[in-house]
Amino acid sequence: MNTLSSLPSTPTKLITCVLKDDGSDKRLMQALRSEKQIVTSSSVACRGVSMLEKTIAKHGELPESQLVKMVQVVVTEAQAEDIFDYIYTTSDVGEPGGGAMFIGPLLNTTFLSLPEDIPDEKQK
Repeated sequence: MNTLSSLPSTPTKLITCVLKDDGSDKRLMQALRSEKQIVTSSSVACRGVSMLEKTIAKHGELPESQLVKMVQVVVTEAQAEDIFDYIYTTSDVGEPGGGAMFIGPLLNTTFLSLPEDIPDEKQK
């Protein structure tokens, strides 16, 4: 018997944004938690090449990549547009060199709850 099939399913979306490596990922995740009660986000460092900034590269070679942060946020379908707009505004993605965003559906999501008495991580 498959017990997972009896669990209620909530349609979800994944919002992904690529931001400059200037601490904006942490600020965004803190704002999502405090202002929108969104705790389903993560950030990872990766390398990226900006298509909109002037780059210098030899013919046939890629320009040098920069360190960027990729933030991923899982939200319900009902929250998706509001949170997408909030992230766009809060993270300055619309500014030149501000980053990029996209959204798409998730096939399956499992929401887990942590105990209420776990303290927040310390801010650096």
